[in-house]
Amino acid sequence: MDCKLLVVSIGTAERAKQFVEETGFPIENLYADPDNVTYDALGFYNGVQRTFFNPATPFSIRDRLLQDGATDLQDIMPRWKPWIPPKLDQGLQQGGVFAFKGDVSLLEHYDEATGAHIALEDILDAIQS
Repeated sequence: MDCKLLVVSIGTAERAKQFVEETGFPIENLYADPDNVTYDALGFYNGVQRTFFNPATPFSIRDRLLQDGATDLQDIMPRWKPWIPPKLDQGLQQGGVFAFKGDVSLLEHYDEATGAHIALEDILDAIQS
């Protein structure tokens, strides 16, 4: 599988460096977006209504707890550091996943609500097809 993972994250270059130090993720594959330019251009969902009052939010959180007990969250909590994004409304920003093969889009997923992330298996299926 010829694949490269790139991550765009809300935040500053300084915060990206802290993330890399904590996780070991390659800095050359991480792009900080302090002004939300990428998220806005891609049309990712944002706002209180889409984030907290979306009917999918409690179900996605429940599913995560039932699936693995949110072990990934339990793992990160001892290392968690409070962080305020550059823009306050970025705390209400949803993300997503895109997969490409050259110029061809293999997958587009917009997180519908808090915790409503795409399954890793779905990403792998898309890039292996």
